[in-house]
Parts: sequence; structure tokens; C-alpha cells
Amino acid sequence: MFGFRVWREARDRIVGFPGRYHAWDIPHQSWLYNSNYSCELSMVLTGAAFFHKYYAYLYSYVMPQAIRDMVDEYINCEDIAMNFLVSHITRKPPIKVTSRWTFRCPGCPQALSHDDSH
Repeated sequence: MFGFRVWREARDRIVGFPGRYHAWDIPHQSWLYNSNYSCELSMVLTGAAFFHKYYAYLYSYVMPQAIRDMVDEYINCEDIAMNFLVSHITRKPPIKVTSRWTFRCPGCPQALSHDDSH
């Protein structure tokens, strides 16, 4: 309920619960993607988020097809694509409504990104 109330005050943003942080790792020359014990935030996972239906329209009909094809190929990363889309349009970050620590879900299955074949 709290997350929905926050979203109603900021309908142009993605408001969600599990947050993630990404940054360019200069020493390793690769992208860092972190979900553990960080108060830094650059995106929230869309599986537990509120966003305006207009962004779903833009995602489906305006965002480049190549991005949607990649999401379909990997069966993942739609949250990254949606966060970048909304942030690009609004020039605002998402809002995370949980504590600064990692969102834990003991009953949830392992993430696709942990699968060696992914």
C-alpha cells in the first residue's frame, strides 16, 4: 500500500521495492551490477513496481525493436530496458520504497541471471 501511495505522488516515475545499482567498473573495464547491501540505486525491478501505463505503451510501440528483441532472446532484462526508457523520458531516477538493504524473498525461485545457460 505504501508503494502505491508513493507512486500516486510521483506518477511519472517507476516506484518499486527491490533496487539495483549499475556503474562502469573502470579497473575491470566492465559493467558492475549490484543488488547487495548498497544504498546506491539506479533502477528498481519491474516485477514489484508501479509505473504509468503510458510507459508500457512506449515500451511496446516506441522503444527500438532491437531492445525488445534482446529482452525476448535473453528472457530477461526487461526491468533494465523499462528503467532506462522512463529515466530517459523523465530525466529522473526511480524511487525505491524499501530499506537500503537488499530485498529478500526466501520463497522466490533463483533468478534467471544466476543460471549458467543464461
